[in-house]
Amino acid sequence: MGVLTGGASAERDISLATGAQIAASLDPARFEVVLLDPLAFMARNHEITAAMRDQAQRLIKGGGRLAPDHQLPRGLEKQIESASRALVPATRVMADAEPIDVVLIALHGTWGEDGRIQGLLDTLGIPYTGSGVLASALAMDKEVAKQVLAAAGIDVPRGIVVRGSGVKDLEAARSVGLPGFVKPVGSGSSVGASIVEREAELRAAIDDALKYDERALVEERLVGRELTVAVIGNDDLTPLPVIEIVTKRAFFDYSAKYDAGESEEICPADIPPDVARRAQDIAMRAHRALRCRGMSRTDLLWSGERMAALEVNTIPGMTKNSLLPKAARAAGIAFGDLLARLVDWALEDARRRAR
Repeated sequence: MGVLTGGASAERDISLATGAQIAASLDPARFEVVLLDPLAFMARNHEITAAMRDQAQRLIKGGGRLAPDHQLPRGLEKQIESASRALVPATRVMADAEPIDVVLIALHGTWGEDGRIQGLLDTLGIPYTGSGVLASALAMDKEVAKQVLAAAGIDVPRGIVVRGSGVKDLEAARSVGLPGFVKPVGSGSSVGASIVEREAELRAAIDDALKYDERALVEERLVGRELTVAVIGNDDLTPLPVIEIVTKRAFFDYSAKYDAGESEEICPADIPPDVARRAQDIAMRAHRALRCRGMSRTDLLWSGERMAALEVNTIPGMTKNSLLPKAARAAGIAFGDLLARLVDWALEDARRRAR
């Protein structure tokens, strides 16, 4: 089987760490694993950087790797380095006449979590873990995802989408009110996201978000307790124990998510049972509304009577200490068993489509 890892998004580092830990945790008696980098498909894609295109060419030719020009997340450096050394260009395997049996997707962000790689795999006829094209695209587009969730009766933060930081855009953004929260519409891991406390900070926050997407989402900033609920399964869904996130930073940003010691993740969350059930119910409703498969993780903000859904992740972090595996462990599901279940659900979906 193949583990798709790396890719061209701003979350490449985390994807590599995920891929390394997944490969090390799969049962060798059942799985012969190869780490596949889909960046090799993108050597002529001018939507990615020139450095990434150069790395894609080197991957195809079988030599060299892209050295990071930034600090790697603390505690994940060894896994990222290990995965980088083991990468095989996905073009070498996935385009073969007899491709691999199944793919476990360990990609995050653009080109991996947004339905595009899922569409390629569907075209090639290769089973893969997680959601299909539609759910992946819907969940990744925060503007559309909010519309779908709201239509399903789920509370979501009030917000507006802007495409620039000109006078009209700023006027529209100010209508949301301050403090606010600004993030790219189509990115993950809180890349390009920021809190805006004062009007003078709004333009810079929008400009930063627009570095990662052509649209920026400006939302009301909700204050309360941050909860997250993972859901696993295809037709028969299982909500995992609720996790509460307590961060030392202003919000659960990239460093808070991935740098060791920046956040505390309490699992199960120390909340009343009825609140936990409510959070799990919302997560399952969100999973179904977006037509997710295999797994999802819904981030929530709970404040008294209000519990709002912030985002739905179709490919949550999957290192051993990521939120979904941590919740699974609390439910008595070991990491290797969780991965095997995801693969089995992928094969189940493939058999269903073939009938």
